[in-house]
Amino acid sequence: RRESPGLTRTPHSSVSFTPLQSLFGIITPSGLHFERHHAGMPDIDPHQHRLMIHGLVAHPRIYTMDDIVRFPSVSRVHFIECGANTGMEWGNVAVPTVQYTHGMLSCSEWTGVPLSTLLDEAGIDRKKAKFVLAEGSDGAALTRTVSLQMALDDVLVCYGQNGEMLRPEQGYPLRLLVPGVQGVSWVKWLRRLEVG
Repeated sequence: RRESPGLTRTPHSSVSFTPLQSLFGIITPSGLHFERHHAGMPDIDPHQHRLMIHGLVAHPRIYTMDDIVRFPSVSRVHFIECGANTGMEWGNVAVPTVQYTHGMLSCSEWTGVPLSTLLDEAGIDRKKAKFVLAEGSDGAALTRTVSLQMALDDVLVCYGQNGEMLRPEQGYPLRLLVPGVQGVSWVKWLRRLEVG
């Protein structure tokens, strides 16, 4: 498979757990946020990164990071939970702390652009469109779909977390934020949105 310019991958899967038992308040510091990826973590040059929006739209778009950050931004506090949270308990394994039983859960202040803003600019076909497929730049080119109704409600295309740019392990330079669903739908290293 051809790689995009400025894109390299770390070849391993990774998981880390948030030390919930040691935190104060509800915000998880970015450096302690749990990490989960399955097919390597891409090393993306933000100056080369693009987000494409296409499919059932009147005006397909390709955005640079400079384009994205020029849109009016919003910040919201949301928690994210991996679908495998509590997985260490599934095998009845004795674990020492809540970090290992429930540590694939974190809460951050996320900053980005409402997906509805980008979809409105692209001119979605509201008569035919039902879903938005999001694709990441990881080794598996992870894809997930969200309903158009959800996409137009409170989904964000994020570039910031807790007052700083996303960290590479959290999807730098872009990730989807989809409140109310498990973390696997919060596609990291976001590069493509297809309306279908």
